[in-house]
Amino acid sequence: MQELKWLEGLPDQSLEAGMKLAKELGWNLRVREIDGFLFVNTGHIVLLKTTSREAVEALLYGIAISMTTLPPRAQEEVRRFVRECTGEE
Repeated sequence: MQELKWLEGLPDQSLEAGMKLAKELGWNLRVREIDGFLFVNTGHIVLLKTTSREAVEALLYGIAISMTTLPPRAQEEVRRFVRECTGEE
């Protein structure tokens, strides 16, 4: 069992909104299921391979919380950097 105590610290108080923020800040996160395993990838790098949905949620929660604790100015600088690297600026 797990309790995501800081969920209220995430945008819209949801993991989905936290994932969206992480993607905006350069984390190219993807969750997929293959042969009974759940994989969390950032780009081609596998961050986690598990059979536990709770483990996936805990990892995503941790990433999202770490992104929301950045000061707003730092978040905007990271967004700007990501836009420059992806040619969106």
